[in-house]
Amino acid sequence: MMKILVAVDESESSHKAFEQALRLINHQDTTFLVLGVEEPVIIPSMSPVPGVFGEAPSTVWQEETEAVELEEKQTKSAILWAENLCHEKGVQFISRLEYGEPKNVICDVAQQENCDLIVIGSHGYGVIERVLLGSVTDHVVHHAHCAVLVVRES
Repeated sequence: MMKILVAVDESESSHKAFEQALRLINHQDTTFLVLGVEEPVIIPSMSPVPGVFGEAPSTVWQEETEAVELEEKQTKSAILWAENLCHEKGVQFISRLEYGEPKNVICDVAQQENCDLIVIGSHGYGVIERVLLGSVTDHVVHHAHCAVLVVRES
């Protein structure tokens, strides 16, 4: 039985990667591991005195909490989208929501689960964007213990 990890998020490149994996791979002897990853949130340091360095701490905390909840909702929605597609195609799957740095979590889960292949989307960033933003895909390609299929967005 082949096990394929497909990393999903709300991006178009993630959706295209998952759809491509479903088209290319024989489903009969395959289990898809649908993985969503939530990045850790770092709350900026705040002044204990409201108004000195921006908004009051309670306001910043509320905004951060709302952003985290929205992000988690989007990731869960992406996982649900992939699960529904698997149901439609009659594909065996398991799904996981993990927390951490996506590039590391994807590699770690693939190794823990003894996956045969990782399928991941690429946003198509240029050299400058990859240097400034880092690239989850680039990291996974160079650090995964198994084969990696990169599906371009365009």
